[in-house]
Amino acid sequence: MLRPMLTVVVTLPMLLANTSVHADVITGIWIDHTGRGGVEISECGTNLCGRIVWLKDAGNKKGCGVQVIGNAKSVGKDTWDGGWIYDPEKNARYSVELKAAGTDRLRVTGYMGSKLFSETMIWKRAPADLTRCDGPSSGPERARTNAPEGAPSIPGAKDGASPAVGCTKYVPQLGTTVPSPCPR
Repeated sequence: MLRPMLTVVVTLPMLLANTSVHADVITGIWIDHTGRGGVEISECGTNLCGRIVWLKDAGNKKGCGVQVIGNAKSVGKDTWDGGWIYDPEKNARYSVELKAAGTDRLRVTGYMGSKLFSETMIWKRAPADLTRCDGPSSGPERARTNAPEGAPSIPGAKDGASPAVGCTKYVPQLGTTVPSPCPR
């Protein structure tokens, strides 16, 4: 009885610590497969999320800050799956798998239901001197809450609190995402 319990006590902290180690390979800013946008992938709780932080067309501020990846969960070494990716051009969401392909490449696979019906794109790590479109208003608090700057608080939330991490919805009229209650 003591041996299985000891194994759990020793193994659980190692598993939790490994989640962050694996995320380090994927977190950061990535230039998408078209070369027209940069997405910052960051930890949102135990999952990964991503939002647009650079646009090739600097005059197009409308897309800046839009969350395009959410709820990706660690499923193995350098692989995250079970989340979603948003395609702003098609105004559609797909399931997503993110897999490191070295230190400067990211394999992004969007799929509908089954990976049999998927599209895989290779994103490249952005240069360190990339000029962000979200300016100085970005930061750990904004990344952690997944809320665009100036987003309304959720009615009924105490002290303007944000919803659970990673839960947003796209509002076409605003051209951005806003916090949304997570499904239970």
